[in-house]
Amino acid sequence: MYELEPYLFWGSVYCYAAVTIMLLIGFIFKKERVLGAIPYVLVPGFLLHTMVFIIRWSMTGYLPANGDYENGITGGWFAILLTMALVTARRDLRAAAVVAVPVTLIFMGYGYMVNAGGQPHAASLKSSWLIVHVLFAQLAFGSYLIASGLGLIYLLKDNKQRAGAESPFYGRFPPLAVIDELMFKFVVFGFLADAIMIASGSIWAKDLWGSYWNWDPVEVWSLLSWMIYGLTIHLRVTLGWRGRRLAWIFVFAVLGIIITYWGVDAIVKTGQHAFGIKSMGVTPQP
Repeated sequence: MYELEPYLFWGSVYCYAAVTIMLLIGFIFKKERVLGAIPYVLVPGFLLHTMVFIIRWSMTGYLPANGDYENGITGGWFAILLTMALVTARRDLRAAAVVAVPVTLIFMGYGYMVNAGGQPHAASLKSSWLIVHVLFAQLAFGSYLIASGLGLIYLLKDNKQRAGAESPFYGRFPPLAVIDELMFKFVVFGFLADAIMIASGSIWAKDLWGSYWNWDPVEVWSLLSWMIYGLTIHLRVTLGWRGRRLAWIFVFAVLGIIITYWGVDAIVKTGQHAFGIKSMGVTPQP
């Protein structure tokens, strides 16, 4: 079974690459039919991705969350899962994959290039808290990616309306008020999942290191990112911020999450979240 992983991995990558190209063609050349065909490529890619996820879990014996490759697989899986749930429920929002799919493609590729080998299960990871902690972390990541995509769609449609230009392409997207409400709901969902991730991580840290908080770089960036999204919720609920101002924040706020999950480890390479030990020598090949 394990020898199938490379073929399944590259099959999913090629599907996501095709979806990314379809998104570019759809937005640049205003081809609604191309966007409408996205699920026919995204669904097979997700099924292949799911099989990679299952095989990797079976091979290593733990939830894939050890190293950049496994984080790319798991984070991308949750992001695509939430994206598919949205585009299935709202056919007029298939373009909402504009951020989630390319980001998933990039980080799966990045993880493969850094280290696609399985890594031994460090003693610090042998806890049921791993599943809870990672599950809510990736749910938050996927939600923020979708909110970023919806924010981008909001800005593009709003720009057309402000220019007074008739655009049948953007006219087929939901009204701005609907997009605004959806992107806010995904941020709230991500914020709550993020809070549970931080809380479960703190409980786990107490058991591992004797302290709920250790000012690890990943912890610091995670808290900062969570506070930024909390601020946007406050601005919306208390001060009534809506529309363009929040859309701009949502488009770029996800960068904080990306730095937390991948950037800190790539630059610092030390800290209590650096669980990887060495490769098991199982590397997917094209």
